[in-house]
Amino acid sequence: MVGYRDRIRAHALARGERPARLGPSPGFSNLKWLKPVYAGDTITYRTTVTAKRASASRPGWGLVFHHNTGTNQHGEEVFSFDGMVFWERRD
Repeated sequence: MVGYRDRIRAHALARGERPARLGPSPGFSNLKWLKPVYAGDTITYRTTVTAKRASASRPGWGLVFHHNTGTNQHGEEVFSFDGMVFWERRD
């Protein structure tokens, strides 16, 4: 995830754009640990944006809602949760 965000930021800067800033996360819900994770496991993390809206409390910012999963090297989902994050808006 960090590598992906770094690449997106680099592409925006190469186009002469200022990347939108990420703000704090107001939290998460529906955390589920579905299977144990052991030392040596490789977990693939996936985030899917599920909704977005303008923030009522922070002008110039929006809230982005996302569903997140972790899958081990055997293709088994090991955790999931729903999150949200403040994201700078581009009007």
